[in-house]
Amino acid sequence: MKGKSKFASLLMAGIIASSCVYPIGGNVWAIEANPGDQQTDPSLTLTANEVTKTLEKGDKFNLFITAKSVNTNKELREFIQYIELSGSTSQSVDKNTVQINGDGTIIIMDLVYNGNGKSVKVEIGYEGMKNGPATVEIPLTNASSAISGADGLTLAQSTINVVAGESQQIILTVKNDSKSNVKESKMKLKIKDSTSAKGIALKKKEMTLSAMDKGATKDYYITVDIDKDVARGIHEMIVDIDGKEHTVKLKVDSNFMPPSLEVSVSNTSAFEQNVAKSIQVAIKNVGHVAAKNVKLEIVPNEKVFVADGSNVKYVENIDSGKTQTIPVSLIVGDTTSFNLPVEMKLSYIDDLGETQTSSQVVYLSTKGSVAQKELELSTTAEPQGIKQIGDVFTVGFKVTAPDEAKNVKLSVKSTDGIVSKSKSMFIEPKFTKGQTKSYIVDFVATQSVTTGTYPIEIIAEYTLNGKEVAIKQYATVSIDNKEETEEEKGKGKPKVIVGTYSSNPVVVKAGEEFELEIGFLNTHQDKTVKNLKANLTVKEQGENDTGSVFTPVNASNTFFISELTPGQMDVKNIRLYTIPSAKPKTYDITLEMEYEDANGEAITATEHFGIPVEQVTKLEVAEVQVETVEVGMPAELTATIYNTGKTSISNVRIKTIGEGFEVQDNSLIIGQLDKGNSKTYNPTIIPLQGGALTGQIQIEYEDVTGQIQTYTHDFQMDVMESMMPPDDFNPMPDDMMPPMEDEKPAKWPTILGMILGMGIAAGITAFVMKKRQRKLEEMDLDED
Repeated sequence: MKGKSKFASLLMAGIIASSCVYPIGGNVWAIEANPGDQQTDPSLTLTANEVTKTLEKGDKFNLFITAKSVNTNKELREFIQYIELSGSTSQSVDKNTVQINGDGTIIIMDLVYNGNGKSVKVEIGYEGMKNGPATVEIPLTNASSAISGADGLTLAQSTINVVAGESQQIILTVKNDSKSNVKESKMKLKIKDSTSAKGIALKKKEMTLSAMDKGATKDYYITVDIDKDVARGIHEMIVDIDGKEHTVKLKVDSNFMPPSLEVSVSNTSAFEQNVAKSIQVAIKNVGHVAAKNVKLEIVPNEKVFVADGSNVKYVENIDSGKTQTIPVSLIVGDTTSFNLPVEMKLSYIDDLGETQTSSQVVYLSTKGSVAQKELELSTTAEPQGIKQIGDVFTVGFKVTAPDEAKNVKLSVKSTDGIVSKSKSMFIEPKFTKGQTKSYIVDFVATQSVTTGTYPIEIIAEYTLNGKEVAIKQYATVSIDNKEETEEEKGKGKPKVIVGTYSSNPVVVKAGEEFELEIGFLNTHQDKTVKNLKANLTVKEQGENDTGSVFTPVNASNTFFISELTPGQMDVKNIRLYTIPSAKPKTYDITLEMEYEDANGEAITATEHFGIPVEQVTKLEVAEVQVETVEVGMPAELTATIYNTGKTSISNVRIKTIGEGFEVQDNSLIIGQLDKGNSKTYNPTIIPLQGGALTGQIQIEYEDVTGQIQTYTHDFQMDVMESMMPPDDFNPMPDDMMPPMEDEKPAKWPTILGMILGMGIAAGITAFVMKKRQRKLEEMDLDED
């Protein structure tokens, strides 16, 4: 009976275990613990089924363990002293809270899979054990165990920017791109051996990477020391993760300026047609390292040709601060223009081994054409010493005109807080040749001005040789704000500002290039700044996100200045291109600056200034059509005016001029002509003479900036002589005719002339009435 009862209990425990939510099955894993040498010693035997549930890290599962105790009369819970788990879960288990059935089944619920390995080891200590606790290892058959870092981890970045002469932290972003969890890994770092990499040292060369879930990322900070003598360029760092190597490129940016070439040209005046003449092209390297394999290409055009063979000239190397002069013989085929542009392209290899290119346009002047000289601007009075807040100081300057100049705008201004106390803008309608005129402007510094040195800008704007130019001169003033504390004065950081900026032309046209000049000014009285790096950005886009409004032309948007002494201003130039889709308005340019004070402390600053942009207006006149034209007879001229530009124009006035004909209904006025639209112009032409006559359609309009623009279109018409004899229009009176005997004067010539004259008059009247009727209909349509 007892045997049957014991069998029934075991059968019931098996049924319960097999009916669990988490399926178990397969082989039975049993380990007999502490068999002992004597059968009288207490012992505990553990058996368990494998767990077949599919497990990901963080999933829960249950364990069913069958425990059999021998040589003890105690209940199983009292017999057990502790339960410990290890392996794929590390949770602690309280023997008093686990479920223990009367048949010896121990059920441990809601264990969490930790992603490590694929088994759980169960250790149970019991009372009176001599050979250690009872253990059983339970397989987690379908668990997704963590993989090694070599199999699952990658680096997010392949290139990191660093600076020579600094100790700096870099970030290595480690990513788990695999479909599994990654267990704890080891990462080792080293700089790849090379001569150029000497001087690069890692503070820490080995670290532990924590376990990572799939898709996770984590940043690790590495300190790198780079000597100031380390060459600018790419140096490789090897990152080993559990035996798998990854390469990270350290891009070292030294505190010196890379090679940069400037071109100047001499002997460019007085070219004669088809006569070869040699110009001198001087190429200067203003960078701190050599430019290698320099190539100069002179781009020929339809008016200028290279006379001495190849248009490509080679220079092996140009060292820092050195200049190479290349003679180039040119021929000008057309001297009707005053200035003839010639494009010169430069290419060279920098210290990184990369090919850099730039382009510059120079102008040749032809013989016999004399260019007007620029106005001469000079200061005559400049503030001396240090001025206090509220002190009035004077800036004087004079303007000399070597040649005649018209519509000259003179303005004097300073930074915010320094305001003029007198007139600071002057408009001169005309300077005669050789005239000199002097001006004085009074300024005062307000309380908002901090102690420092500030620029005073004097600028003359006018038209020179058909181009808008701006000529500048500068004065400076030192301000002492006594209300600042001595601590602020002595310990204040040096401040670099945009002391001046200008564009040429002043108003930039969309789709064209322009020159931008920026002056960097150190405003501190006695502190020098070093290693200035300035980055020029424009956040706004063109229409339909067509890109940044301004982009550098064959240049970088970053400026480098090694040193600025107190009160010094260093002027830099850059050529920019304005995208065609830029809307007409003033765009904000941001200049982000980074520099260091004398102690090497990093300082950042941001400056803003505006560049006005206008869209290019463009008109086109379709082919002019004229009806069959006869002397004295009216004919209709038809011309279609198209606005092919990107902006609307207003106050459009159209008229026709020429010799040998009269024009009726000549003037057409259009209030506004939108972009993409057209208008038909129909004046009446009455020729006064035969043959080929030339006329011109003149169009005057206002662009989006309010400036008056003009456009002309020439046309020709062939005029036939009149088919009517003069006598038919002016018959001779009867009393003027010689008398004839026995013959009456003939009446039919007079009658025929009258009939034809009346017919011509009726035709002209009908033509004019028809034309007027059509114009009235057009006006009605416009009103509708």
